[in-house]
Amino acid sequence: MNADHLYQAGLLLLEVLVVAGLLLLFFRLRSRFGIAPLCMTIGAYQQMQAGLAATLYVQVAPTIFISPGSSVLFTATLMVTLLVYIRDDAAKTQMLIVGIVAANLTLALFVWLVSMHLDSPGATLSKDFSSEYLMADLWPLISGTALLSLEVILIIIAYEFFFRLFPRLLFFRIALALCSVVVLDTVLFVTAVFYGDDAYLNILRSALIGKLVASLLCAAIMTAYLYLVPAPSRTAAKGDQRLRDIFHILTYRQRYEQLKDKFARDPLTGLFNRGFFDENLPLEFARALRLGHHINVMLIDLDHFKEINDNHGHQVGDIVIQTMASSMQEVFRTADIPCRYGGEEFVVIMPDSTTMGALHAAERLRRRFREHCSELDLPMPVESITFTAGIASYPHDAQTPDDLLRVADERLYAGKRAGRDRVMIGEQALTDSQSISVL
Repeated sequence: MNADHLYQAGLLLLEVLVVAGLLLLFFRLRSRFGIAPLCMTIGAYQQMQAGLAATLYVQVAPTIFISPGSSVLFTATLMVTLLVYIRDDAAKTQMLIVGIVAANLTLALFVWLVSMHLDSPGATLSKDFSSEYLMADLWPLISGTALLSLEVILIIIAYEFFFRLFPRLLFFRIALALCSVVVLDTVLFVTAVFYGDDAYLNILRSALIGKLVASLLCAAIMTAYLYLVPAPSRTAAKGDQRLRDIFHILTYRQRYEQLKDKFARDPLTGLFNRGFFDENLPLEFARALRLGHHINVMLIDLDHFKEINDNHGHQVGDIVIQTMASSMQEVFRTADIPCRYGGEEFVVIMPDSTTMGALHAAERLRRRFREHCSELDLPMPVESITFTAGIASYPHDAQTPDDLLRVADERLYAGKRAGRDRVMIGEQALTDSQSISVL
C-alpha cells in the first residue's frame, strides 16, 4: 500500500464515522422530531448509493477497489434499521422500511417520467445530458430498493438468530448479523452483474472486503451507542409538548394515544399506575436481556403512613404522597419509569442502570423528599417523614421480571423489620446516617 491507498482508506473510514454519526443523531432526536428525518436521510442515501456504485470506486490496495456507496451507505442503512428494531420495536422498524421503499419508488417513478422529456422534442438542456445516462441510474435504484427491502428484513432475522447463540454478547450479535447480510447481498449482486467477467473474483473480493470492514465499524459504533446512550423516557418532553401546542390539530390516533396515556396515569400523583408498571416491566426486562444490559427495580414505601392518615387526616396523607411523587419525577433519569404501585407504595423501573447508580438515585430522592417536606407547613416533624426502599438488579439478583420484583419486595420488608428509613440492597442497607456521596 502506498500513500494514495492510505489516503483513500482514511477517507472511507471518515465517511463511515460521519454517516453513522449523523444517523445516530437523527435516531436520538426521534422523540422530538419523529422518524421522518431518518427515513428521508436513508432514502437519499439509497439514491446516492446507486449513483456512486455505478460511477465511483477508490483503490485502497494494489488490487482492491471499493465503492463508497455500497460499502458505506448500504451498511449504515442496515445498521440504523437494526438499531430501530433493538431500541424501539418491530412497528417502528416497519415504518422505517416502508418509508425507505416509498421514498425510493417515488424517486424512481419521477426519474422515469423526466426521462420522457429528454426523448421528446422541445426539451432544452443546459448541459450535455441524455435519457440513457438518467436511466442508467434508474435501474440500479429500483433493483437496489428491491434488495434493500429484503435485506432490512433479513438483518432482523439474522440478529434474532444470533441472539439465541450469544444472548450476552451484544457486539458479536450485531457484527455477525451485519456481516452475514452484506455477504449475501454482495455475492448475489456481484454474481448477477459480473459473473463470467474476467474480473469477477476480484470484484467480489473487493466488495466483500469493503462491506465487511464497514460492517465491523458500524457494529462497534452501534454497540457503543446502545451501551452509552440511555433509552429515552416514555413520558413526553417539554419540547414535544410545545410542538403539540403549535400543531394542535389532533388525529384520531393522537387522541387515542392521549386517552391511553391518561388511563396509564395515577390521578393523584401523575405518575404511571400499577397497570402501566405491570405491562412495561416485562418489556424493559426483555430489552435488557436482549442488549446484555443491567436493569434495576426499586420498591419504595412511606414509613408509618397509616399513623399520618390516622393522626392528621387523609388530606395531609395525600400531600405527602404528592410530595414523594414530585420528588421522584425530579431526581430520576428520563429513562427511568417511576410509578405509583398502590397506596403509599411506589416502584421505579431503572433500565441501563447499575446497582450503585440505583443507590445514588435513592440518596438523591431522600434529600429531595426531605427538602420538599421542609418547605411545606405540615403538622408533624419533617424528620418523622421517611421511606424505606428495596432494590433488586438483573442479572445479579434475578433472572425473570417476577423474581426481580419479588427480591425488591423482600428487601423492602427486610428494611422495615430492620428499623425503616433505609435502602436495602443485598445484605447491605443505606440509612440516613450512612449517606453516600452523589456522583
